[in-house]
Amino acid sequence: MGKRKLSKSARFERMFKIWEYLKNNTDKEHPTSQAQMRKAPEVSEFIGDKETFNRLIKDMARTMNSDEFGYKKEDDWKIYFHDFKKYYGDTAEICEDEADFGSDEEYEEFADQTMRIDGLYYNRTFTYDEINSIIEGILSTKTLDTKSAAQLIEKVEQNLTTKFYKKGPKQVCKVMEPELADRKQLSANLLTIQRAIDNNVQISFWFNGYTCQKKLEPVREKKDTVSPYYIVASGGRYYLLACKEVVIKGEPVRNMSIWRIDLMTDLEIPGAKEEVEKKGWPRIPKKDVENLPMTWTDDFQLKHMNMSYDKPVWVTLKIKSPKREDDPARRIKADYTFLHDWLGDQFRFVETEKTAPYDDIVKMECSPFAMVNWALQYSDRVEVVAPEAVRNAVVEKIKNLNVKYGL
Repeated sequence: MGKRKLSKSARFERMFKIWEYLKNNTDKEHPTSQAQMRKAPEVSEFIGDKETFNRLIKDMARTMNSDEFGYKKEDDWKIYFHDFKKYYGDTAEICEDEADFGSDEEYEEFADQTMRIDGLYYNRTFTYDEINSIIEGILSTKTLDTKSAAQLIEKVEQNLTTKFYKKGPKQVCKVMEPELADRKQLSANLLTIQRAIDNNVQISFWFNGYTCQKKLEPVREKKDTVSPYYIVASGGRYYLLACKEVVIKGEPVRNMSIWRIDLMTDLEIPGAKEEVEKKGWPRIPKKDVENLPMTWTDDFQLKHMNMSYDKPVWVTLKIKSPKREDDPARRIKADYTFLHDWLGDQFRFVETEKTAPYDDIVKMECSPFAMVNWALQYSDRVEVVAPEAVRNAVVEKIKNLNVKYGL
């Protein structure tokens, strides 16, 4: 099919083509001009004469940079050029003379006559750093397969970036890992849980485990009903911080619990009836749940390794960190990577022992349950010093291992 030749395009079509060109070919660091656009084959036939072009750009700027309350802040503009900032920007130079005009219309007419189109670009909704974060999130999500993730990234790059954006890899090479439950089911679970959180209501579901036949099977004879608070992505899985109220000796107990979302099936919001605008059963208020953070903090995972949900305590550890024989104050090598991988910069270095083997003493706030298992995992490098209850739990585990392996 031959290329369409236009004798005179409609005004809205001119605006659309110019907007599309600006969106794909300009940003704050790469503005354009009328002369440059006349050389671009995809838009040149829509430019028109100088007066037509100027009028189109000014009208586009007025329309796309304002709302029912007037002109938006500069950061929220879509079409930017220097003189528009001069007359309508956050620190407009002409505003102090605006009182000399009889009306807004007169001021608009004055501005229209004097504004030149210079430094023209489309002000992007997302910065390139934000685009990179979006793509990173797509790459790491477990609700998309590799092919779908690549297609979604391509759409993001095509619609949210320009030719100046430096594209990265569209997929990450993965090692063989167990697949989560059905992706569609996981996505549906996440949406339902988020709706319940937004509406402050409870959810119910079958909580499952995997059988030797590699199938999900309920671990209890009835559904669990919980109050949901936070969805957490950790270690390639999605978890829910919630509260399942239980009654012990006639008294309600409300502790935070953590649930794997991929192990939930038949998830629903009990009591919800859209036809009568009933959102569901009210959830337990956050303030009434033991050990639940009132607001989310990014260090939650560091204090709850492997998503353990018991209350964190301060733990003192002895870390084996070899020193030079001729100078115990000097380390042989940087060997805290294993600790940093789990705790980031949340641990506190206290001191180095004054006698051989000159081990280090550090402190951290962590789940006792998680610490016991982590200390055993790194038993050749870590010793729990305090509190006594955590150290004794490690000792008990070691005794059981001795019995199990006949040592």
